[in-house]
Amino acid sequence: MDSKLVIPSSRFKNIILSLAGILMTLMSGFLLLIVYYSGSILYNIFTLIFGVFGVLFFGPATLFSIKNIFVSKPVLIINKDGFYENSSMLSMKNSLISWGSVRKIKNMPMMGQGMVSIFMKDQDAYLDKLPLFKRLITKMNIKLGYGEITINMNQIKNMDGEELTEIMNEYRKNRRKRKS
Repeated sequence: MDSKLVIPSSRFKNIILSLAGILMTLMSGFLLLIVYYSGSILYNIFTLIFGVFGVLFFGPATLFSIKNIFVSKPVLIINKDGFYENSSMLSMKNSLISWGSVRKIKNMPMMGQGMVSIFMKDQDAYLDKLPLFKRLITKMNIKLGYGEITINMNQIKNMDGEELTEIMNEYRKNRRKRKS
């Protein structure tokens, strides 16, 4: 097992994600225009909720994907001590997440998308480190049954969720062997 594994971001996948994000953001903005020009109150409330949610979710996610096209940072850096994760806006960026703080790593695809979910031993301690916005989104993921850290495989080059789960669990297992 190598002492360090760097998993790069796929520029092509980020271009596809960016184009899809631009489309979804524009559609959400279009819903807001419908609210502005429409007359029905009940229809307006639902349309407004979906439009605002869409713009607030897809807008930043699209900007993150566009940034990843031009800024070539690894999605993951895995080593014997833990990992650095930069797969989403919710990432802790330059913070090492130690293997000792990880309770479980599981491949958990969502709606056809590859996802690797990482469950922490001390959920509250991890959440306390996050800014408010990231904490709220992470709590929503937890309520859906996912771990505190969810790595979307859509931007990872040449690897699926099952393979990444195996690799991370192997690094974690080797760390425990060294401690024994």
